Amino acid sequence: MDSNAFILLVVACLAVNLTPGPSVMLVTSVSAARGFKAGLFAVLGMTAGAMVHVVAAASGLAAVLAAAPLVFAVLQYLGAAYLIYLAIELFRAKPMPAQTPGYPDDVSGWRYFQRGLLVDLLNPKIGLFFLAFIPQFLSAVETPGFSISLALGSVFLVTGAIVNSSLAWLVAAGANRTRGRFGVWFRRWLPGCILFYLGLRLLWREN
Repeated sequence: MDSNAFILLVVACLAVNLTPGPSVMLVTSVSAARGFKAGLFAVLGMTAGAMVHVVAAASGLAAVLAAAPLVFAVLQYLGAAYLIYLAIELFRAKPMPAQTPGYPDDVSGWRYFQRGLLVDLLNPKIGLFFLAFIPQFLSAVETPGFSISLALGSVFLVTGAIVNSSLAWLVAAGANRTRGRFGVWFRRWLPGCILFYLGLRLLWREN
């Protein structure tokens, strides 16, 4: 792959990763409510979940699953239900006690890693995206194959991790500067409502 094609790939990955969606809202809600450390664990989980989709797309498994409407529908409904569950849990969460800005010490890493993993893993639209995204750049390499497809998908994962980690830090820093009713709205109600909306949208979207 020449430098122009690689730059185009990176720009495309950045553009997609900056587009608001369930992953972005998960990082936003977790970082606002529980700080940067929790948001970072969520990003690691999301990256692991997206990696599964990359491997499935590169191996051809995603194409097989996409052709099975029942499997696609089950994943879609499970993903929607999980987003709604996260929204309800956010509404019911107790406020985070005052700690070092952006770096709370009482974070359970596995808990937020699991959230990120499930949000990306249960979103069939991510698998379909990689099915459409990766082949567009295969023509720019001399010997396309599984390893090359995996490498192209990995560029998306790396840029996504950078974008979402930066977002987690910015949101956590901003959340620690908010107080009173506005702080509660910013940390809980706004991201919770958006997660709830995204869950309903995924639930009602046609396959």
